[in-house]
Amino acid sequence: MPSRRAPFSSGCGFRADCRRCWRAKACSTTQTGLTLFRFAVAATLSGTFALDAAVGSFVMLAVGGVLVGSAIGSAWVLLIRRIEDQTLIVTSATLLCWAAYLAGEAIHVSGVIATVTAGLIFGWYQHVTMSARVRLQGSAFWRTMIFSLEALVFILIGFSLRSIVERAGGIEAVTTTMAAPLVGIILAVIGARFVYVFASDGLLRLLRRLGVKRARPLGGAQATVLAWTGMRGVVTLAVALTLPEQMPGRDLMLIAGFAVILVTVLVQGGSLGRLIKGVGLEDRDSLPPMSLAEAEAAIARAKLQAAEARAYDSDGQLIHPQLLDMYQSRARATERYAREPDGFMKGIQTHFEVMLAAIATGRAELIRLHREGQIEDEVLHDLERDLDLEELGILFQRGEQLDLR
Repeated sequence: MPSRRAPFSSGCGFRADCRRCWRAKACSTTQTGLTLFRFAVAATLSGTFALDAAVGSFVMLAVGGVLVGSAIGSAWVLLIRRIEDQTLIVTSATLLCWAAYLAGEAIHVSGVIATVTAGLIFGWYQHVTMSARVRLQGSAFWRTMIFSLEALVFILIGFSLRSIVERAGGIEAVTTTMAAPLVGIILAVIGARFVYVFASDGLLRLLRRLGVKRARPLGGAQATVLAWTGMRGVVTLAVALTLPEQMPGRDLMLIAGFAVILVTVLVQGGSLGRLIKGVGLEDRDSLPPMSLAEAEAAIARAKLQAAEARAYDSDGQLIHPQLLDMYQSRARATERYAREPDGFMKGIQTHFEVMLAAIATGRAELIRLHREGQIEDEVLHDLERDLDLEELGILFQRGEQLDLR
């Protein structure tokens, strides 16, 4: 069932609070793992490992990466405020990750941690430094670029895997000689995820009992689902491909990485829906205290106050009656939606259908004018963009899931 949105809402689809975002936690876990991976490779190739030296180097790499990423990210925030061209803004945001990584590696700290840190700063400030038009343009560009890069990585992985299987003697030799190690690796990866999630949840329970109010344990059902969602992706094999040729067991590691991705994505990902239903997962999170509908009602009230303050001239004469009436109607609608979401949405659907029909008719008229040579291409594109944005806003208000990430 699609999530319901309050009518006339204009909120963006990004979550602003990165401190509570699960993606931020995943980023921090990934960057730590990649840094430790470098130590493991170095220890294997050199045959020596000193714990005190490794800890000191890890701290230096991690802290240095955070400092470099913070500096690059902060510089980007200052720069972006002075750029007006939309294409330059999107381009600079795209190059931010490369700049952070290259800067980190240039001074011999963790480029991965620097990249993630700069990315977190970008995610935090993009809501206040970038306009809505830039975010729409950037989201479409980044989504296409990410898809293309991930597809390219998997193609390269496929080429590499073929040569690895051939060196091992074919698929039959792989299944007979590597089956047991691969099964053990897959079980260890999945089991480690469960141990980590349930141990962390147990620690949160302990902190909660000790009076730490910010500690919010997940509970058995949510912890089970979270542990089962540890699907692997591009990073797993991409990191394995960075192993040097002289690394002992490199072919086994590459095949194991592919097997982990295959099993976790197909088995865990394919069964996730049934698992959620099986454990009877419910949203037991008591925070935040304000619901989505209540937050949108608060925003509508703030908009109405701003409109009321500007709807009258210095003599008290109403100069913007239609705008004032529009914001009053939106405030009343969101207040009613906050009180009766189910009943309100049933009646508002016909309103949305009329608006969509009007937009479709307007688009058809626009195309007719262009086909008959009455308007130029630039006029067509500008007006078509306005109609598209208007349609997206209506679809989002109606409760449809719009994937603009």
